[in-house]
Amino acid sequence: MTGSKRVLQVALDVYNLHRALEIGREAVAGGADWVEAGTPLIKSEGLNAVRELKKAFPDKPVVADMKIMDTGGMETEMAIKAGASIVTVLGASDDGTIREAVEAARKYGGKVMVDLIAVPDKPRRAKEAEALGAHYVALHVGIDEQMQGKSPVQTVKDVRAATTLPIAVAGGLTSETLAPLIDAGADVLIVGGAITKAQDATAAARAMRTAIDHVKVVESAGMKKFSADEIRKAFDIASTPNISDAMHREGCMTGILPVQQGVKACGPALTVHAMDGDWSKPVEAIDECEPGRTP
Repeated sequence: MTGSKRVLQVALDVYNLHRALEIGREAVAGGADWVEAGTPLIKSEGLNAVRELKKAFPDKPVVADMKIMDTGGMETEMAIKAGASIVTVLGASDDGTIREAVEAARKYGGKVMVDLIAVPDKPRRAKEAEALGAHYVALHVGIDEQMQGKSPVQTVKDVRAATTLPIAVAGGLTSETLAPLIDAGADVLIVGGAITKAQDATAAARAMRTAIDHVKVVESAGMKKFSADEIRKAFDIASTPNISDAMHREGCMTGILPVQQGVKACGPALTVHAMDGDWSKPVEAIDECEPGRTP
């Protein structure tokens, strides 16, 4: 696929089929090439999700993100018969599982994408997947890894040097992060939340399409990644519940209510613990505060 048009795949990692279909239509209108029945959707709705997506998008390849770990032949056959063009198999699975999946894909007219999530030596496994007959390899930065700020750019370069297979990349991608991945050798850009969580999925997909086609950074309205020196700006944009959810409720303070509604305060806080009637510590905190901090 290298040298040809790069693919935008929308990952419909939602629970409800009606919502997946709605987002899928908007994403395709914005330029998405492939439509993915995400793992959460398949677990929630079964392979009927693949059938309905294929019915809704008959001219688009449907990817069934099965994450197959065993019985590769049987599960690949099931997904392709349901309408999938591409089925994912975990690279951590046995060689026989991948081989059986590839054979089933050949028999029933589909293709296999080997997902290298949790594989320690991704370049080596990509080379092995190619030898086993796989059609694509996927570099998947899981949500837990994304929370640690891990980037797949160097890994894409390493895998590109090890295999001629088209490389798909997934994991928190935005219109601002696609260009470095393309430069590194990515062929299929798998975008989930930046489209599915956008207020306007069509506009979000169109921004991705522009970033891919022109290999440039396109500012992301709702999925921007902030650096450490931009943390105040990030907090100013996000709501308190958003921040609380992202921190898994860690550090939440109870019993603190706003005195004035509709006003937001953000910044480093200098906290004190004082007994009833003790004003010395709060006064000391005010004296100790530097510009930009809140006592």
